[in-house]
Amino acid sequence: MDLRLFPLNTVLFPGMRMPLHIFEERYRIMIRECIEEDAPFGVLLIKAGAEVGSGAVPHDVGTVARIIQVEYLEDGRMNIFTMGHERFRIVAINTTQPYLRGEVSALRQEPSTDSAYAALPRARQLFNDYLKTYLALADQWTRGVFMPENPADAADYMAARMDIGPDAKQELLAQLNPEARIRREMEILGEVLPDMHGRLVAHLRRKTSGFAVLN
Repeated sequence: MDLRLFPLNTVLFPGMRMPLHIFEERYRIMIRECIEEDAPFGVLLIKAGAEVGSGAVPHDVGTVARIIQVEYLEDGRMNIFTMGHERFRIVAINTTQPYLRGEVSALRQEPSTDSAYAALPRARQLFNDYLKTYLALADQWTRGVFMPENPADAADYMAARMDIGPDAKQELLAQLNPEARIRREMEILGEVLPDMHGRLVAHLRRKTSGFAVLN
């Protein structure tokens, strides 16, 4: 499959929405072509180089993005809203156009096993704890989250919403075994939660330290 490519400093997961501000001329051209042809493009994390300007070298595993909404701005700039679909791997890159274009192959995930389903309740529990703590640190709250029942979809749901570095997210994107992805996410959550809990306790103490106790 031939696909226009958009290297970014972020990772797009299947099922995830991503807004983008399009201002560089080469990407204005690319997105206009996608809109005219009702065609998707590929989002890839940058491995080396910068997001703006030429010379960015992307990772070889990315996600197909489809444009779901466009807001046209002055002087040709655009705000677009995209949705991530399937994973792909670059087979060959074409650099003859202002933007990158590539021959890519779709990546199929491995089947979800019984053990992947068995790991899901604990992963859901950890992620709920993580999300509630993350929001509480910003003085926000949630009753909880709805997570997909399918392990592959649930793993992508968690990965898209975890506040971890792009390299860690790329590792999760490239992992095609749903159980391995879930267990890696559980490891990450287990590592970060104790520190988050400690920071939340300190945060709540700071918020209440200025109040006098009335009898």
